[in-house]
Amino acid sequence: MLRNKYILGCTAGIAVLASVRFKASYISISNRKRVEMFMGKRFHLPTRLCTAAPDIAAEWNYEKNPMHLYPEIVGIGYVMPVWWKCSACGHSYEMSVEKRVVRGGGCEVCASISLKAEREEPPTRTRSSDHGVFYEVGNDGGDPLPGETNPALRPKRPAMLNLRTKY
Repeated sequence: MLRNKYILGCTAGIAVLASVRFKASYISISNRKRVEMFMGKRFHLPTRLCTAAPDIAAEWNYEKNPMHLYPEIVGIGYVMPVWWKCSACGHSYEMSVEKRVVRGGGCEVCASISLKAEREEPPTRTRSSDHGVFYEVGNDGGDPLPGETNPALRPKRPAMLNLRTKY
């Protein structure tokens, strides 16, 4: 609450002071906190899905999601599963916003196709800085490593949030 004093008038050399109150406007964030508007803007805008990750917000499935949920109001930490439509293959799948944005999840169909394509590639050769010797990169044709077989163990995209940026 703010209080400001205003001079209302001057009669016979006596200044008339009045105290005027202004109400602060409040918003509720995630139906949990009631904070003043300027504090709410700090948390509200940068964490919305449309603002923080517009490329992921473009894959939002409007037909399968409830009408009260849309990317303009959903935060990037929303953990309930919502429906997505892959822009590459058109497959609809269910995944939380937090898993897609923060942990880098994506379409399971596209991930399995890219994993199969990576397995079929021949190993590439790279030049080592030691004496110009070439070494094989990848597995020697033996059993695949756990990160090569299980797509859940492979990184999809770098983490968007870190402790330094906090958004």
